[in-house]
Amino acid sequence: MVAGAALPLIGWLARAITAVFYRVDRAGSVPAAGPVLILPNHPNALLDPAVIWATAGRDTRFLAKSTLFTGAFAPILRGAAAIPVYRRLDQGVDASRNVETFAAVESALAAGDAVCLFPEGISHSTGRLVPLRTGAARMAIGAERNGIQVTLVAVGLNFDRKTAFRSRVTVLYGQPFTVADLARDAGDEPAAVRLATDRIAAQMRRLLVEADPAGDAAMVSRVEQLYSAARGRPGGPEDRVERRRAIALGIERLRTADPARFEETALRLRRYDQRLRRFGLRDRHLDWDTSSRAALAFAAREGAIALLLLPVAVAGFVVFWAPYHVTG
Repeated sequence: MVAGAALPLIGWLARAITAVFYRVDRAGSVPAAGPVLILPNHPNALLDPAVIWATAGRDTRFLAKSTLFTGAFAPILRGAAAIPVYRRLDQGVDASRNVETFAAVESALAAGDAVCLFPEGISHSTGRLVPLRTGAARMAIGAERNGIQVTLVAVGLNFDRKTAFRSRVTVLYGQPFTVADLARDAGDEPAAVRLATDRIAAQMRRLLVEADPAGDAAMVSRVEQLYSAARGRPGGPEDRVERRRAIALGIERLRTADPARFEETALRLRRYDQRLRRFGLRDRHLDWDTSSRAALAFAAREGAIALLLLPVAVAGFVVFWAPYHVTG
């Protein structure tokens, strides 16, 4: 099982950081026991492992680039039993040492651990799944061929605004799957790895809203809010992500097929939001009952509250009038 001297403390810290910084919605789960490869997308650098740690439901070992093991993060990574990966794109790194990485991952899986690696290989802000590296597929196939029945779980990390405090992240854990059928074919190794990588990518895409964070992402979110409010759709994480995936695809198709109509629709949406802000309204206010009876009830209720608060308002005016003008 996982052996890391500081594992409980680091796990608690990761959960605390995630809970404080984000509002987390989670759906799906990781098998509670047995060897598992957890495979998330990688949009948010060092915070992605914290989010996985906070939501996976079990201790997890992470792959981390080898250059981090010589810096300030080294004690944390070693205490968490992280596994170094030697990337060719890191200056001065001997990529041949990845033989050690593969051996360490297989040893962890043989011990029944959960291991998390990011198949994209890099953290990025494209808003889309970039082409996957083959490492995850080769690790899974290698483990299967050595008698380790490893379960794969894709994860979608969907951040509304990843750098904004108290913004929302929707974490979807996919259905467990395997590449055991591909591992049984010992004939064409490159073909098996390619098919396994494609399978992993397909599983990940089902859990992601792919949209440009600088443009379409905000529109996708806004249209989904309007649609859900108008249709009374359920607000669960899986339903919300599925709707946003469909909306993102629809936006791309509309922009390609009819650019003029797309621009007109985007302009109408911007104007609608501008009018709401101008009058201090929200979508739900547009569905209020504005009949005479409702208006009279509102006036009576607010009038009674105003009468009760009038003495407080008068006292505040008397107390603060002089200091306000003296310091003005």
